[in-house]
Amino acid sequence: MAVEIWLTEPYYKDFHKRKDSLFDDLEAVDVYVLTQLLQANWPQCLQNPTVLPEVGTKSGIHYVKLDWPTCRLRIAFGARQERGIHKVVALSCRTKQELSKGRSNGTQEWYKHMATHALGVWDDYRRGIVHSWKIY
Repeated sequence: MAVEIWLTEPYYKDFHKRKDSLFDDLEAVDVYVLTQLLQANWPQCLQNPTVLPEVGTKSGIHYVKLDWPTCRLRIAFGARQERGIHKVVALSCRTKQELSKGRSNGTQEWYKHMATHALGVWDDYRRGIVHSWKIY
């Protein structure tokens, strides 16, 4: 089964805005490794919580978590199947710290972010409005 990983322009901007300020190069390597795991184990990781990475679902899109000592990064992505090929599309990323702003529940704010911003990017991607490219 073929699985392609795609990045959207909003995800790329989100990721690079946070890299170096909220997490470092070594932690960015963890994102690369997690992406490879997601590609290797999709869709089994969606159906079985013991298969890495752990995938959550909310608002019709999915997310994965990276919990480092410096921050807790969350990555939202959409998935679809086209002509027998699974496409996993990175939409957005945020840290729980920046979502909570020290006052609110970071998890609830993440779900709000997914239901608004990430879902909007997903809709725009499916309409062909958002620039995207396949990384592997």
